[in-house]
Amino acid sequence: MTAGRVKLAVVFWLLMCVTAFAAMDYNFVEPDQLTSWLDSREPLLLVDIQKPNDFKKHHFFGAVETDAYPVKTGGERRRLKKAVDMFEESGGTVVIIGPRGTRAEKRAFEYLRNHGVPADKIYILKGGIKKWPDKEMLLDTAGGCA
Repeated sequence: MTAGRVKLAVVFWLLMCVTAFAAMDYNFVEPDQLTSWLDSREPLLLVDIQKPNDFKKHHFFGAVETDAYPVKTGGERRRLKKAVDMFEESGGTVVIIGPRGTRAEKRAFEYLRNHGVPADKIYILKGGIKKWPDKEMLLDTAGGCA
């Protein structure tokens, strides 16, 4: 195989990988829908992946603190194990809550899906905690204002 064909094969392979990753479907929940779910007392597992100091500044009542952000290393991913265990007990809807609802949350989604949580049971809070419209709903255990 010539060098040109090898380069072409590598580029083709990379494009396939990027396309496959981009094609993955993630479920997002809008803030108003999550508020509705919370108001209805529907069984939810709120999996918060924020860093510890951010979690203390603003989180939902009952959220599972994982400190898994940015969900890149093996250690950070393993911190999501307790969410898998809790899902196995409850079987309810899982909502991943992170800073912005982007890449780290998608990595958490993939971890949960790869460890037995069905994809149709996992949602990512769109916009994350930073875009949450009702800051008064959030708890602040750091001692300041949310």
